[in-house]
Amino acid sequence: MANNKELEAGLKAMAEDFHLPGGGRKKLSLLVAEHMDWFDAAERRGMGWQDMIRALTTGGVTGRGGKPLSVGTLSSTVWRKRAEADQVRSDAGRARLVPSELIPESQPVRSRKANPEPEARPKAAARRPTSPPASAPPPPKVPESEKSDLTSEALRSIQDKLARVAKLRGG
Repeated sequence: MANNKELEAGLKAMAEDFHLPGGGRKKLSLLVAEHMDWFDAAERRGMGWQDMIRALTTGGVTGRGGKPLSVGTLSSTVWRKRAEADQVRSDAGRARLVPSELIPESQPVRSRKANPEPEARPKAAARRPTSPPASAPPPPKVPESEKSDLTSEALRSIQDKLARVAKLRGG
C-alpha cells in the first residue's frame, strides 16, 4: 500500500510535469496517462475524487482560471485512460493467441480504434443489396400518420435487416 511520502513525491512529480515552459500547461488526459500509478496508489490508500482534487490543487494542478478540477472532469479522464490501457492489454493478449502465420503479410494489423483512410472504407451503398432477395418478407405496412417520419432510406434499411434475418433463419 502506498504511504503518504510516496503519494506526496508522486504529486510533486505530477505538478512539475503539468507546468510547461513559458507558462503553458499539459493536457489533463496526457498528465493522467503518464501518472496513472499515482491515481491507482491514491485509490488504494483510500483517497476519493475530492481528496485527489484537493491534493492536485495544492500541488498546482488546476483547471482553467486556476480553479480546482471538477470531480466529473477528473474521474472521467482517469476512467477513460484506464479503459484505454485495459484495451491495449487486451489487444496485446489477443495478438499473442493468434499465430502470426494466420495474418496475411499484405495487410497491416490495426487496432480497433484506428480509423482506416476514408477512401479505403467500403461505401454503405455498395454493401447493401439493390433489391431484397425473393425469400424476403414484404416490408411492414406503415400507417399514413407515421409515413412522414420514415424516409424511404429508413424503410429500405428495415427491409434489408428483415431480409438478412429471414435468410439466417432459413426462410
